[in-house]
Amino acid sequence: MYGITDESQLIDIETIRLGCEAFKTAMDSFSACGNEVCNAAELCTKKALSVDDTTLEYPINELGKNIKNLKDIYSDYADSLYESALKVYNEQKLELAEYKAAHPNV
Repeated sequence: MYGITDESQLIDIETIRLGCEAFKTAMDSFSACGNEVCNAAELCTKKALSVDDTTLEYPINELGKNIKNLKDIYSDYADSLYESALKVYNEQKLELAEYKAAHPNV
């Protein structure tokens, strides 16, 4: 399947895990940015800013919510990536164990 005959051929699951965790931590910036945009929306009321009696409060607030949602979306991608990598790693470990069992003198 993968042609694994030595541990050096296994994917580096720990590095992948750490990378996914670092990526998810970086996604906290989306939450912070989204919160700032939502705060800006609160300032853009009709009283503070309006054109033809229309305010930007709602569109800005929606934009802030969408930015905050990106954190969840991208974090889910990282989780999915790690789960896929873990599956491959476990398959590789099994293949290596089978190889070693079939070739005990190697």
